[in-house]
Amino acid sequence: MKLLFLTDTHIRGTTPKNRKDNLVETLEKKLMEIINIIQEYDIDYVLHGGDLFDRPDISVSIVSNFAAILNKFNVPIYIVSGNHDIYGHNPDTINRTMLGLLDALNVVTIVNRDEPIYLSKNGIKVQLTGQSYTYNIDDRANLDNYMVSNIPKDVDYAIHMVHGMLLNKPFIKGIPYTLIDDIKETKAHITLAGHYHSGFGVVEIDGRYFVNPGSLVRITNSL
Repeated sequence: MKLLFLTDTHIRGTTPKNRKDNLVETLEKKLMEIINIIQEYDIDYVLHGGDLFDRPDISVSIVSNFAAILNKFNVPIYIVSGNHDIYGHNPDTINRTMLGLLDALNVVTIVNRDEPIYLSKNGIKVQLTGQSYTYNIDDRANLDNYMVSNIPKDVDYAIHMVHGMLLNKPFIKGIPYTLIDDIKETKAHITLAGHYHSGFGVVEIDGRYFVNPGSLVRITNSL
């Protein structure tokens, strides 16, 4: 079984003032590159860590254009909603968003925390769970958002996707975050994170893997 993980595509119809390219064209090229990777490496499933779109009410023309590209993946796409995909940091608004529309049209499948998805191939069974962005996700009282506590005995691997400020080291004072060390007791074999655009690569602790490759595109020119 081969999985491809990407995150924070921030699809939008305009180009930020600090970019010198045409962002729509760049995003199209990047996603077409992913299609080539899917084909070259015989990928079975694509996982997306959230912020597919840069805002929940992106234009219909842009959504139509990129939905057609996503359909060319020709493999299931599983995603959690990011803070830019929903209104007011509230995942319950998903039905009023363009990401919710793509879920309803089966272009992508939104992974819900309490509804694990099971992927199987060649005798391997994977449990996939996800935590969409929520208000105060990085409050110390909400560490369970990042953690998996139950894995059925017939599951070989557990993967948990989350859109939150999961980091490998302390961050800027005043910005809430969660450290990998805070959740290293999770039973998930692999934790996939989005939201933090710079990423931290792959961190391994006692046979558990924590991954954030960074965002697919840059939206701002901040350090």
